[in-house]
Amino acid sequence: MELETRLLDAFVTTHPAEVARVLESMPASDAAEVMTDLAIDVLPTLLPWLIPSSAGSALELVAVERASRALSATPRDVAATILRAMGSAHRSRIMESLRPEERKAIKRLLRYSEGTAGALMDPEVLAVPESSSAGDALERLRRSPQRALYYVYVVSADQKLVGVVTIRELMGARPDQLLGLIAVRPVESLPARAAWESVVTHPAWKRVHALPVVEIDGRFLGVVRYKSIRELEERLVETRLEDHGARTGAALGELYGLGLRGLLDWAASAVLGSTESKGGRP
Repeated sequence: MELETRLLDAFVTTHPAEVARVLESMPASDAAEVMTDLAIDVLPTLLPWLIPSSAGSALELVAVERASRALSATPRDVAATILRAMGSAHRSRIMESLRPEERKAIKRLLRYSEGTAGALMDPEVLAVPESSSAGDALERLRRSPQRALYYVYVVSADQKLVGVVTIRELMGARPDQLLGLIAVRPVESLPARAAWESVVTHPAWKRVHALPVVEIDGRFLGVVRYKSIRELEERLVETRLEDHGARTGAALGELYGLGLRGLLDWAASAVLGSTESKGGRP
């Protein structure tokens, strides 16, 4: 069984969309069994490809610690969508087991309806007060490189978005220059409750890599990345494709009635077949 599980891990890593379609056809208990058998670092690869309701139903049957570890390594917007699809009791238990900073970030996303800019944003992007100097802003970036983006967003004392500076511009500024004086204004932004359609079609995507998200009063909340938009579009298209190719389609058709045993066998044969092909077998 250990070899089969390792093969399944390898197959999920390279074919997450196909495995997601199979899991969605299974009872939640069987899907949860698969999620329990997968290596914990493989689950975050699979979860974004699952329909949120299917992912949520299965994770409700997985140990809380395992579910929380998987969701903490999953993109924040995906994790929030899955948690939103869970029952309130299970959602609360998983939220309580997250680290405080993770819990805070996901709670921000859960405030907004699914498919809105607020639910899709990254709430942990660095924002710097307009009264800060360029040197201070660079020091903040060095202390928190994981929060750095292409831009530094500039906010007022009451956290309202007032401008933006590229990292390149920031590095070229004098260390004592105030951000409020070098920031570009005004800034194109997305209302937190903007619907998915208006987020995708926003004309600013032709010029920027990310768009800031603001509340009605202008308070800066986070950003939606262009990369995230494209990845989400790909996931949505992938989940709706009816034909994954002749070989995959035939395999899926057989697997719908086989459950967990069939999934393990399918993954094993696919991985071993790929290995034999690379080895030059005639």
